[in-house]
Amino acid sequence: MKKLAVLFALVFLAGPAFAASGVLKLSLWDRAAIAIPNNIDDVKGLELGIGSTADNFMGVQFDLLYANAHEKTVGLSHALVDFANHMTGVQGGFLTKANYVQGVQWGTINLTLEEMTGLQWGFYNQAESVNGVQLGFVNYAKNIHGLQLGVLNIAENGWLPAMVIVNGRF
Repeated sequence: MKKLAVLFALVFLAGPAFAASGVLKLSLWDRAAIAIPNNIDDVKGLELGIGSTADNFMGVQFDLLYANAHEKTVGLSHALVDFANHMTGVQGGFLTKANYVQGVQWGTINLTLEEMTGLQWGFYNQAESVNGVQLGFVNYAKNIHGLQLGVLNIAENGWLPAMVIVNGRF
């Protein structure tokens, strides 16, 4: 309990350094939230909630049901359903979706609509373009520069269009 109190005290004391951004955000649903200082759209710090929407997020984000960042997420984001436009860091949940990922995307279903650089790890992984590794039961990439490891690996530009165990291209 003492460590938690120290953490919250540090977050509140760091507030002036991020005056234009929320340092602590508590979300009920979508944009129904409170933030310290009062900015629920640009958060640099800690965000906890049931469901959350923001324009930009930098820090650690844990939401029970969903997280949605319209522009950019940097750091760690986890929710049952986790959406981001540009994701840099770690994105996790049952369903993760982003246009661009640089880092790790892990969950049961991982979707990257444009470019994935790093690691996708889950039951089903899909990306338009992969620079890195897809590790899952079923992996799909239109263009890959790296490896796919799983039961079924589909890469349109891979060694073969579909392979079991491993596929890829360097």
